Amino acid sequence: MGKNRDLDSLIRLVVNTLAHQIVIESTNQPESKHFLNSEIIEYRSQTEKMAKKHHWNNNDKEYAEKKALEKIKEKLAVKYSDIGYLEEEIIRKLRNMIKEVM
Repeated sequence: MGKNRDLDSLIRLVVNTLAHQIVIESTNQPESKHFLNSEIIEYRSQTEKMAKKHHWNNNDKEYAEKKALEKIKEKLAVKYSDIGYLEEEIIRKLRNMIKEVM
């Protein structure tokens, strides 16, 4: 795969990881936490593997942050509309993750 296609895949994995983290923090269903934790671990692992395939410059990181934020908001609105969240918290988590893996 090319770098742009890998970047899109990386964004999707980051979105899934962070969306699950936000849901697990907000869920009232303890039986869901084990499943969500295993999903977070799997997505995080895939994210790290994908991120190691290329050297990411600052433009790539900025693009990834912008697109991932849009997609996280969209995913939470569509699939988890009952979950409340602070946009600042999502941005903080997103920046930390991008800094760690890219």
